[in-house]
Amino acid sequence: MAKNDYYVVVYRILLYLYNCLKNGENVDVDKLTASWLRINDRYFEYIFDTLSNEGLIINKAYEEDYAGKHLDPDIMISPKGISFLHENSTIAKVKKSVKGLSDIIGNVTPL
Repeated sequence: MAKNDYYVVVYRILLYLYNCLKNGENVDVDKLTASWLRINDRYFEYIFDTLSNEGLIINKAYEEDYAGKHLDPDIMISPKGISFLHENSTIAKVKKSVKGLSDIIGNVTPL
């Protein structure tokens, strides 16, 4: 699968959020950006809207101010998102098909 495939990007996001939760770390919204994920802004917004609508993340995804829309630093993975990481068959294929996992997920601990 391509690095910008929907499920690869979702895996990266949810895994990052899950590792932040497990390690008691705050989400670095300056790191969790479209450029970090190597996708365009419209795709980025679509993915986060979908994650929110499907209940895979909790707290609102965005805050809006005079400068535009930004990820809310209180964003967290939901229990449903954790289950999705462990039980979704497509995500399982992503984990198996990815060679050089660190190239895709960066410096987070894989499942």
